Amino acid sequence: MTIPARADRVGYSGIVDLSAEAGTLRAEHHHAWGGASQNARWKMISSSRDPFTADNDYSYLRLRDTTTGTELFRRPVPALTYIWISPDLKYVVGLSHVMLWNPYQLVVFSKSGDRLLERNMVGTPGAKRSVTNWIYWYKEPVPKITIVENGATATLSVEDESGLPREFQFPAAR
Repeated sequence: MTIPARADRVGYSGIVDLSAEAGTLRAEHHHAWGGASQNARWKMISSSRDPFTADNDYSYLRLRDTTTGTELFRRPVPALTYIWISPDLKYVVGLSHVMLWNPYQLVVFSKSGDRLLERNMVGTPGAKRSVTNWIYWYKEPVPKITIVENGATATLSVEDESGLPREFQFPAAR
């Protein structure tokens, strides 16, 4: 079986700022994938492959209460290209199509900042990718996303490029 690949002219080096709002919450993401941060990213990807450590000063996810201005959490994260807050304000979901030096393309946090899920989407059936930079696994620019809780478990559904749901289970927020 042959898997099509798209060539990359240069390595990804973007600087991205995203935000999403729901109710009284505002999620903000920033990542800088070029310049001075390259050494720190190289160290992470060539060793622990863990972008969630304090060594990650090049990419974060922050959640604020817009009524009080209080920062509820700020966490180091992989490069994200889409963020979403659940309608019940319990979860923040981050999606990414960045593959280069980015070990995870899906993260879920609770409102309190607990990381509940992280997933590498490389090798996922139906996902398309370029040689090094990109992986296309969710419908862009705005996928349909839902989270359904069933007791201690929650199921995240993210619309893929063909309009079908991709489902992921994780522990429900407390």
